[in-house]
Amino acid sequence: MSGRHQPPSNRSFYLSLATSTLRAAIVIALVVGGIVVINSAFPESGVSGGGGASPSAPTSPTGGTGPDGTTGNGTGPTGPTGTTGQAPEVVDLPVAVRNGTSVTGLAEDTARKLEAKLEVNAIQVDDAPSTVSVTTIYYRGADNQDEAEYLATEFLKKIEPKIARLEAGGGVDRDVQIAIYLGTDYASSRS
Repeated sequence: MSGRHQPPSNRSFYLSLATSTLRAAIVIALVVGGIVVINSAFPESGVSGGGGASPSAPTSPTGGTGPDGTTGNGTGPTGPTGTTGQAPEVVDLPVAVRNGTSVTGLAEDTARKLEAKLEVNAIQVDDAPSTVSVTTIYYRGADNQDEAEYLATEFLKKIEPKIARLEAGGGVDRDVQIAIYLGTDYASSRS
């Protein structure tokens, strides 16, 4: 009989229900996947120190929150001296000093001052891959977070640098434990 519709059967009902459920599951998976991609592309650093561009390669997907709940630049429960109450040992600490400004020689000058004042070992001194507006101290491992906070409070106390976890890549030598990306805020604080 042409032109007449057949009444729905149980089979067509279940097929329609299964198709709708599958579509809903795909949409939910795409939304969740999109959120994950966006969060990894634009991590919340959890640190204070204002906005501004940070270097693209070592951006931290884990943010600035440490394993003990501290965030920022030494303002957490343990402060810049860590959980023991003593200043961390930074003598011979392998650091990178990278110039994220247009000021010629800023990284070299800062590395010399760091070595003289805190006796760190500046094993990499060069230009950052991009301009940096807010000075950022990146630490390689959780055991280096206290050292990064100490450098922020002892050496960069005129500004409020960001502190974040250093991720692989970005041109930082493998032996570097702390990478300091000097920003325009640091350059202007020196005048």
